[in-house]
Amino acid sequence: MKVKMSDELGGDETTTFTPDTEKIYALFATEGAKKGDKLRGVLIAEDVGDVAPPNTKVLETKLDVEGDTDDGDFNFSKPTKGWPLGKYRVEINLNENAEPAASAKFTVAAAKKKSKSDGEKESSGD
Repeated sequence: MKVKMSDELGGDETTTFTPDTEKIYALFATEGAKKGDKLRGVLIAEDVGDVAPPNTKVLETKLDVEGDTDDGDFNFSKPTKGWPLGKYRVEINLNENAEPAASAKFTVAAAKKKSKSDGEKESSGD
């Protein structure tokens, strides 16, 4: 199984999100899944400072699959106060296996502020 993180369904892969990202998607493709298999997507906060202890399970979602797919997704909606800054991972488990079939790490970082010179030409004063 392969998994990548994105900020939109079917979007490009990214590993950094901002606190105001509406939804974070774990997009996956399965290999060898059969009808009746169950997938569990778990969002884990690895290191979010004082917000939660290390490796706290934040959200969990379950899906029944009908066989292999190349466009599966788990999505996690923005918390009311936004995503806490820090490091996260998503683990996808097949059926009740203890070891994840796939995982992906990502970071929530502050949005970069635009400086005045962005998009403006600086004068040389000549």
